[in-house]
Amino acid sequence: MFFKKIIVALFATLTLLGCNSCGPAELESQSNDTEVEESLVTWADCDYNVGDHPCNFELLDQNNDTFKLYDHVGKPIVLDFSTMWCGYCQVAAQEVQAVTDAYKDYDLLYVTVLIETSTGASPSVEDVNNWAQVFGIIDAPVLAGSRDMIDSSGIQGYPVTGWPTFVFIDDEMIIKSMLRGYSSTSLDMMIQDLLTE
Repeated sequence: MFFKKIIVALFATLTLLGCNSCGPAELESQSNDTEVEESLVTWADCDYNVGDHPCNFELLDQNNDTFKLYDHVGKPIVLDFSTMWCGYCQVAAQEVQAVTDAYKDYDLLYVTVLIETSTGASPSVEDVNNWAQVFGIIDAPVLAGSRDMIDSSGIQGYPVTGWPTFVFIDDEMIIKSMLRGYSSTSLDMMIQDLLTE
């Protein structure tokens, strides 16, 4: 009987030791992996210039949904800063859906950020919804931005000095290049460069 108790105690001790090595340690390593993934999109040193991580922003889109830039890490992104009164911005807007369709296999995200209405006011959700409808933009976000997002010096915002201005962000959320003014050929070349880097 004494030996039976010793064997049971030894078995219980070995079982506990075995479980100790696979229980909490495994859970701890899983939580560390999660923390690493989350830290990929929390850059404190963001900026608005080529070679930097862009700063995150949250804006409402044409469907009144919140768009967060950092939610799209892993995708190549084109930010199109436009105004509703700009003729070349309207020409570019006519091509948004075609560009989106042409680069669908590359998971390209084309984002229009409207900065001003025709009267110089910040756009509302209704304004960006009208823009999307007028120009047939179905699969690309159109966002209600404001002048707070831009700064010609590039210190406090994107260095937008003309309309439209395109910012090309790679899948690692790094600003690769910018294009001021609209040319469908130039836009296509810049997108090709973005996708081949």
